[in-house]
Amino acid sequence: MFKKNSFKIKLTFSYVLLIAVSFVFVVFFLDRNLGENSLRDIRFSLVSQARLIEDQISPERLKQRDTAYLEALTARLSSKIDGRITIIDREGKVLAESRKSHEEISGMENHLYRPEIRDALTGLTGIDTRYSSTLKMDMLYVALPIKQNDDIAGVLRLALPLENVERTLSAVRKIILLGLFLALGVAFILGSLLASQTIKPINRMIHVSRKFSEGDFSRRIIQHSGDEIGELAATLNKMAQDIEDKIREIEVQNQKLAAIFNSMIEGVIVVDGAGRIMSINPTIEKMFGLLKKDVQGKAFLEAIRNNDIAEIIKSVLGHGRPLSTEITLVYPVHRIFEVNTTPIFGNEAVNGCLVVIHDITEMRRLETIRSDFVANVSHELKTPLTSIKGFVETLLEGALDDKKNNRNFLAIIQDHADRLDRLVDDLLSLSHLESKEIVLQRDDCNLYALVEKAIPGFASQSKKKNIEIKNELPEGLSLKVDRARIEQVFVNLIDNGIKFNKDKGFVRICGRVIDDKVHVSVEDSGIGIPQKDIPRIFERFYRVDKARSRELGGTGLGLSIVRHIVELHGGHVGVESTEGFGSKFWFTLPA
Repeated sequence: MFKKNSFKIKLTFSYVLLIAVSFVFVVFFLDRNLGENSLRDIRFSLVSQARLIEDQISPERLKQRDTAYLEALTARLSSKIDGRITIIDREGKVLAESRKSHEEISGMENHLYRPEIRDALTGLTGIDTRYSSTLKMDMLYVALPIKQNDDIAGVLRLALPLENVERTLSAVRKIILLGLFLALGVAFILGSLLASQTIKPINRMIHVSRKFSEGDFSRRIIQHSGDEIGELAATLNKMAQDIEDKIREIEVQNQKLAAIFNSMIEGVIVVDGAGRIMSINPTIEKMFGLLKKDVQGKAFLEAIRNNDIAEIIKSVLGHGRPLSTEITLVYPVHRIFEVNTTPIFGNEAVNGCLVVIHDITEMRRLETIRSDFVANVSHELKTPLTSIKGFVETLLEGALDDKKNNRNFLAIIQDHADRLDRLVDDLLSLSHLESKEIVLQRDDCNLYALVEKAIPGFASQSKKKNIEIKNELPEGLSLKVDRARIEQVFVNLIDNGIKFNKDKGFVRICGRVIDDKVHVSVEDSGIGIPQKDIPRIFERFYRVDKARSRELGGTGLGLSIVRHIVELHGGHVGVESTEGFGSKFWFTLPA
């Protein structure tokens, strides 16, 4: 029913304590006043009785010490009152006593120095309350002087035991104490009922508040009263609604931030003030081959062993200023990163750092390719243009009339113009392929027939070097491809195979179906390619032997065009070569 230290028990016992304290004060003052008022009433009554008895005592008999008369008088009057009657002469000797025999009176001690007697002998009304050693109880004494004219003949004393007063007061105290217990019981019951009615809504609030603390803000406190408890319930309900709205808003924002965080192409690392990783996004996981669960909470260097980034983070945490720099990662792969770091402030102090890593390896590679492309195009264009310009100037200066050499000069100019024409055609073709806007005209194409049709175009080239071109493709090998584009692939590869071949060599075209792909290779017995040049062989204008390539009329774009055409068809290209032992260029196409 009651819990230890519960508000209900405190409230109930507060009522009980209040009633108890109130009754204690009431009992204290009532007992005191009742006792005093009772004694005052008894004294007044006793004095009145003493005055009545005094009028019946003869002062002459008292002076004569007529004990027989006095004893008879006290015996007769004592039967009419409850008190003791004592007659005492001026010297304090007891002459008559209503409760004593004549023999006992003669043995009584002198009363001259009793307080009430002394007051009476001075003409006053003597009153005293004290314990009687004779009767063994508290007694109330009232003494009046018995006068004859202005002369005091003796003293009349009435004595009344106070045990009746005590019995009355005790009965009153019992009634009051019984009333106290009844009041306490009623107070306890009413207090419990009132406390229960007060505690019930509070308990409902506690129950719902616990649900709030567990994150369930859908509950509401039902309380229709208009008092302070009702206002508290309404306030808690409003607070729950506000918190629920704020949490929903924060969740939406967190979902947006998480979506942005996880979809960023930049790598993001969040570290705390001690340099421990708080979070990373999937891009960082891919960059460094990590898992978020494995690095969360670890020191940065413990998770990602890169001193450059660690030093940047340390600097930002130490100085509170953003930093941006470019670093090169050598291990585990060669990458170039742009690292931007920003401090995270909390309470005007740096308590974390945001690291944004942008992989600019491809951008730098493209910048290098672009730079090389511009340089190569400039060089490729300048060489024939310089030659054409030189021979034109020579002709204009008079060589035009030199019938022996002028046609030779014009032939050279024509060769360089053809070379420029091929270069421009290849550049336009490559630009068109790289634009991704080209639409392939796919139709059924027999690769064997396509190669057979292309081989006669190399008759003069192959005859000069006595090179045999072998078409070993399966005769029934057909694909749905852009016929003109694939023919250009074969032409470029066969042309390269002839140009960089040895005398009496061969060029062999083979093909086979592997799983769902057609694998085609063009193999030659030429000079081969050094291993260091193989990774870049399909780049624009890249030549292994630049002088020989230009001498043979190559533009340096043929293999790049091959790669783009194959990739547009959804395939891949590659090369296998050993320097001095020929090369095998291959490509795959979806079957």
